Amino acid sequence: MTTMAMNVAMTGQAAPEPLATIVIVNWNGAHLLPPCLDAVAKQDAPFTFETHVVDNASADDSREVLAQRYPWAKLVPSDLNLGFAGGNNLALRGVTTPYAVLLNNDAIPEPDWLARLLAPFAEPGGNRLGAVTSKVVFLPRFLPLTLSTPTFSPGPHDPRELGVRVSSVTVNGREALREVLWEKLTFGAEGPADAPFFWTRGEGELCVPVPEGGPVTIGLTWAADTAKQVTLGWAGAGDTTATRTLPVGTEPSTVSFTVDEGAPRVDVINNVGGIVLTDGYGADRGYQQIDTGQFDNPEEVFTACGNGMAMRTELGQALGWFDDDFFLYYEDTDLSWRIRARGYQIRYVPGAVLRHVHSASSVEWSPLFVFHTDRNRLLMLTKDATVRTAVSAVTRYPLTTASIAVRTWRQALRSRSRPAVRPTVLRVRVFASYLRLLPAMLRRRREIGATATERRVSLQSWLVER
Repeated sequence: MTTMAMNVAMTGQAAPEPLATIVIVNWNGAHLLPPCLDAVAKQDAPFTFETHVVDNASADDSREVLAQRYPWAKLVPSDLNLGFAGGNNLALRGVTTPYAVLLNNDAIPEPDWLARLLAPFAEPGGNRLGAVTSKVVFLPRFLPLTLSTPTFSPGPHDPRELGVRVSSVTVNGREALREVLWEKLTFGAEGPADAPFFWTRGEGELCVPVPEGGPVTIGLTWAADTAKQVTLGWAGAGDTTATRTLPVGTEPSTVSFTVDEGAPRVDVINNVGGIVLTDGYGADRGYQQIDTGQFDNPEEVFTACGNGMAMRTELGQALGWFDDDFFLYYEDTDLSWRIRARGYQIRYVPGAVLRHVHSASSVEWSPLFVFHTDRNRLLMLTKDATVRTAVSAVTRYPLTTASIAVRTWRQALRSRSRPAVRPTVLRVRVFASYLRLLPAMLRRRREIGATATERRVSLQSWLVER
């Protein structure tokens, strides 16, 4: 309940009309909802608002948690898992407040988040704003570690220079491999979804999630091509630095070291608005950068993040909200592109801060993740980009798939092993799904063009070189 709502209840005054509706989509998130909704209840805003929770056919006790602990949140039930796009739409299409606000169930807003997020709409020039987007940082805070080790090349089929293969990271005995931020050190997750591993580069930085207080013991399970040394470094208390040189061998082994309680913890950025690259890939601005205040100024951005964005309800209704066919991923980039096609701006609001558990509901680089990000990127470009950009991306995809298949077979022949066909099969499924939806996307493209006030070629000036 907002501070204003509490004051109204105490004085017996008639409640003012709510200014906004917060929509939260939930799927098997009974463990995530309490911290999220507790933070929503603590919002200190000079207006009232509603909260709607869409439950996407959860199999856990999410609905019981809502009924027993959060009766003030309106449950919007679904008998099917409609994904992020369809789940949000289920509630958004019934919103009657001037603004609709989206919040992930695995995000925790600061107490002034909502007030700060909506404030730009009432400021000079706010009439041209179609949407605003929050500053999203990862939860919890992190310890940055540098890593340095000799590298090797696997061979002509793999041009990478590899350091060590990490299969486990523990923090005070708790497994945290999936929570580590690897962007500046590794080549991404590899191996099966239930047992991923990461190959590092020779040098780089990783950020390990750590508790706020006390010393921390970090364990690493790793292996390499040959026995060698790995040097790890981190900031200590004051201006000091600490290093450890640890052994790694050809068989997986576990090493551990302790970081003293004086080591500073840092916030790491998840999203400060979004960009689209010239090859059509969407990206989070500031992703996995340590927050040193470099994004503390409000500014116009090309896209808003679906976690922590606010939008004019009237505009959302005119655009039809998210595209249901996207299900998961790129739906916010597509919607942002369509907002801009109508001539509206999107602004990043640094004072509206969310803390977000990364990939709490879906595992990054899982088959689910890859399928929807690959397919939906092609769908988005087909709807929103210039013909040249869309055709280039769409025709490149099957060609790249064929190249991957040939390379996989050649690698298998050289090593006399079974080829890894699953990645190729997944890409074939992606393109088949894209082709099935292509007629609908072309129809929507024509509809977007008929109502647009900004030309596609003009909007693509926002695209960023890789």
